[in-house]
Amino acid sequence: MKYIYLLFTLFISQVSLADAWDNLTYQEAEAIVVELEKNPYIFDYCDCCNNSGEYATTVHLLKVVSTEIVPCEWDDAFFSVRANSLIIAGVFYGEDGPDVNELIAPTESEMNEVIFMNYTWTLHPERKMATPFFNVVPYDYYGEDNEPCKKEFAYPTPAQVKSISKDKGYKKWYKKVM
Repeated sequence: MKYIYLLFTLFISQVSLADAWDNLTYQEAEAIVVELEKNPYIFDYCDCCNNSGEYATTVHLLKVVSTEIVPCEWDDAFFSVRANSLIIAGVFYGEDGPDVNELIAPTESEMNEVIFMNYTWTLHPERKMATPFFNVVPYDYYGEDNEPCKKEFAYPTPAQVKSISKDKGYKKWYKKVM
């Protein structure tokens, strides 16, 4: 019987690592929208997912073109932010995380995704690195010890993006924020 409890506990702990945090207060959702207006270039990246399956191994550099605050799909007491985005580039996903030195032409042009506090990465204003949203917009629903599973990483340079994308705004944004 002890072994069954142990196996059950191990299974639950593995599953809980990949919970996407999209249950926001209305104020947190508004703060995300404001942040996306300033910094529309984000990464869709599940850093705590294992290395199997498309979502776990696909990293997208996105340009958010519009946002909407909507009720959270799984908890009516909260809200989520839905973003319509253009896919600027795919980013090679290595063992240590994304490698922006290896950009890949996107196979799709648009995404309509929910912004997750832990699996949507944005620009950290002081460190100038990509970091999970919870490091930019305060979010402590699951406690204050919110460390990403993988390390923060640099945004690609405009020259790197230009080799893959025709997005004209990236260079201007990059010069402004870096």
